Amino acid sequence: MKICDMKGLADRICQEYGFTQKTAQDKAEQIVKNCPVVLAKNLEEWSKGQKLTNIYIGKYTLPMILAIWNSKDFLNALEVMDELEKGNVETAELRIWNMRR
Repeated sequence: MKICDMKGLADRICQEYGFTQKTAQDKAEQIVKNCPVVLAKNLEEWSKGQKLTNIYIGKYTLPMILAIWNSKDFLNALEVMDELEKGNVETAELRIWNMRR
């Protein structure tokens, strides 16, 4: 997956998670490298502060997971969606519903 604005993604990570610019840049590179292609649009939307599109993997979307958690933790939700995309449904669902507690 390629994202046009790596700096924008790193800046958003800094803003939301309080990372240093270097740590955020490293995290952004890791995310772009590992992000499921199907979720590239969500990643770009989040980096620009836009509303997230409902892109289903199985029966879940990123906005749905964030709503279940009542959270803005996009990076953890993205990891869960990656688990779903890899077919690790049980692991992903445990993370989804345990984070709710």
